[in-house]
Amino acid sequence: MLNYIKSENLKFKRTFTKKLVIITPLFMLLLAVISGRYFVENGYNWWYSLILPGYLTLITVLVNQNEEKKLHYRSVFALPVSLRKTWIYKVLLITAYVAIACGIHLLGIILGILTYNTKSTITVFQVIEATVLLIVTLLWQIPFCLYLSKKFGMMVTILINVGGGVILDFLAASRSLWWVFPYSWGTRLMIPVLGILPNGTLAQRGNTLLNPKVIPFGMILSIILFFLLLTITTSWFSKQEVK
Repeated sequence: MLNYIKSENLKFKRTFTKKLVIITPLFMLLLAVISGRYFVENGYNWWYSLILPGYLTLITVLVNQNEEKKLHYRSVFALPVSLRKTWIYKVLLITAYVAIACGIHLLGIILGILTYNTKSTITVFQVIEATVLLIVTLLWQIPFCLYLSKKFGMMVTILINVGGGVILDFLAASRSLWWVFPYSWGTRLMIPVLGILPNGTLAQRGNTLLNPKVIPFGMILSIILFFLLLTITTSWFSKQEVK
């Protein structure tokens, strides 16, 4: 397993894809610093509502394009390796890239909480919990975006996952049927964890959206959808042939 992931990772040596893993969270942290006293609140709200979905989509597209440029996956199809494993390890590699970016963002936020002059009441424990939940609730998008990128190309993937995702996220996260729309799951879970509403304002004490019971429900839904999409897309990719 580790050898497969190392092999996939080597394909991106000295590429923009790897640089993006570091550049994206640092850019977000810079925006948060500029926002001043709302460093923590904006540092997370902008991260999970705009920057992170765009980053995940772009990373997935770049991973697919790396293979597409190499004779449209012919270098993969011609090898005596399991196509199922190839697809799964691409998904795991992208998951690692997303987790690393989230980790860099988390460290920057923690450093800001400890040293930056903010009036935020959000604690270090809360931002750690928020980061873990964001990674889990985004997992399903990785096999989904990889499929869209392979099947339809970059523009369709960006329009669906970023354009459609941001709209559905904002409209559905605070509704009672939020659980029907996977794009809203991360934002919905951030309300009880960080106390931040989808529009970026702080939830007032007594707000029913602060109920933490949605957290385990959202995590279970995310994990189920991830494995469902991983199974479906892996089966689809394993049947691909050289064209």
